[in-house]
Amino acid sequence: MVKKRTLTKEKVLEMAEQLIEEKGINQLTIRDLASALEVRPQSIYNYAHSLGDLLDQVGLHFINQISQQLTKQLIGISGRKALMTFAQEFRQACKQHPGLAPLLLDLNTLPRTSKTHQALIELYRDVFTPLQLTDDTTKVEATLYRSTLFGFIVQEIGGFLNLPAEVVDERFDQTMTLAIDQVRKMK
Repeated sequence: MVKKRTLTKEKVLEMAEQLIEEKGINQLTIRDLASALEVRPQSIYNYAHSLGDLLDQVGLHFINQISQQLTKQLIGISGRKALMTFAQEFRQACKQHPGLAPLLLDLNTLPRTSKTHQALIELYRDVFTPLQLTDDTTKVEATLYRSTLFGFIVQEIGGFLNLPAEVVDERFDQTMTLAIDQVRKMK
């Protein structure tokens, strides 16, 4: 057994992410996480108050990873290119972590992950505010953009697009271009 003093929040979150990627969000239990870490289940509660809190922490960690990557990619770009870059990077993160993506895209997890949901909203605001896409005249277009992005990723991860990868990539770019065209018409 791992001694309590060697258990850290980072180890707990890392193992939780790994188990979610392997088994899915709905299969994660505190007992399984404790077993994988070779600690008693009570030890996990030193780092998360509940399974919902643990999922929220994992979701926040995932959002922070996406945000860090976006910060690097969005430096010095704006307008259409910024919107496309955001979409591509967000999609790439979800594709690389299909087990974690439901923390951001699945309505069933939102009641348990309110902090993750709020962080996702803030991430969008961070991108949309400099592009002046937050006032009442652009809310519909911003909603179209988010809906297009989320919808495509859900279809892709859900296995609804049975096409070669390069065709899916091309279709993603075309779909997002159509949504971005609508957003940018307002400018």
